[in-house]
Amino acid sequence: MTLSITLLILGGLFLYYGAEWIVRGGSHFAARMGLSPLVIGLTIIAFGTSLPEMVVSLAAAVTEAPSIAIGNVVGSNIANVGLVLGLSAFLFPITINYLKIQKDLIIYMIAALVFAFFVSDGLIQRYEGAILFGGIIIYTWYAITHPRHRVEKDVIGKDSIPKCFIYVLLGSVFLYFGAKLFVEGAVTLAELMGVSNVVIGMSVVALGTSLPELATSVVAAYHKESGISVGNIIGSNLFNVLSVIGLVSFLHPLQTPKEIMHFEIPIMLAFGFVLFPIALFKQPISKVSSAILLIGYISFIILLFN
Repeated sequence: MTLSITLLILGGLFLYYGAEWIVRGGSHFAARMGLSPLVIGLTIIAFGTSLPEMVVSLAAAVTEAPSIAIGNVVGSNIANVGLVLGLSAFLFPITINYLKIQKDLIIYMIAALVFAFFVSDGLIQRYEGAILFGGIIIYTWYAITHPRHRVEKDVIGKDSIPKCFIYVLLGSVFLYFGAKLFVEGAVTLAELMGVSNVVIGMSVVALGTSLPELATSVVAAYHKESGISVGNIIGSNLFNVLSVIGLVSFLHPLQTPKEIMHFEIPIMLAFGFVLFPIALFKQPISKVSSAILLIGYISFIILLFN
C-alpha cells in the first residue's frame, strides 16, 4: 500500500512538471515561428503526449495481449474527449474556434471510421496498419509544411528554439514516466480483482495513458492556451488511431475482439462526433457541456464494469 501511494505521488509530480515543460516549450516555439498554438498542439505536443499509448500498445502486442493494445487506444480516445476536455473546460475557460479546427475534426472522424472498418473483421492486418501509419505521416507533413493560422512572430521573453525543443523533449519523457508509474500499479490492482484484459485496456490503462493529455490540457487551459489544449486532444486522438495502431499492427497484426464493435467503438465515434456541436456552440465551452462530457465518460466506465 505504501509503495502504491509513493508511486502515485511520484507519478503525479512527473506529470505536473512534464505538462508545464511541454506547454512552455510548445507555446514559446509557436510564438517564435509565428504559428498558432493550435498547430503545435495538433502535431508536436500531440505526439509527445501520445507516447505512453504507443509504448503500452507495442508492449501489449509483443506480449500477445492485443486486446489491451486495442482497448488502450479506444479507451484513450474516449477519455481524451470525455475526461480531458470535459475536466479542462469545467475548471478553466476553453474556446474552440470551429473554423480553425473544422478540417482536423473531419480528418479525425474519417480516420476513426477507417479504423472501425479495419477492426470489424477481427484482425488489423499489416497492410491496414501501413495505411493508417501512412495517414499520420501525410497529416503531420501537411500540417507543418502548410501551416494554417499564422500569427505575428513574438520573440520577446521567449525561449530559444533549441531550448523549446529541450522543454518539449523533457516534458514528453516526464509525462511518459509519470503515466508509467500510475499504469503499473493500477493494472496490477485490476488483475488481482479479476478484471478482463479488454476492460483493463479500456479503463485503467486508457486512463493512465491519457494522464499526459489530461495534465497538458489542464495546464494549457490554466495558462489560457486554449489552442494547445484543444489541439492536443484532437491531435492525440489522431495519433492514437493512425500512429499507434498503425505502427503496432504493421509490426504485429492485431487480433481484435469483435464484441467491441457493439459498444466501445460506437462510443468512441460518438465522442468524436460530439466535438462538432460543442465547437459550434457559444464559446468558451459552457460548464453544462463540460459536465455532460464528464458524466458521459463516467457512465461509460461504469457500464464497462457491469
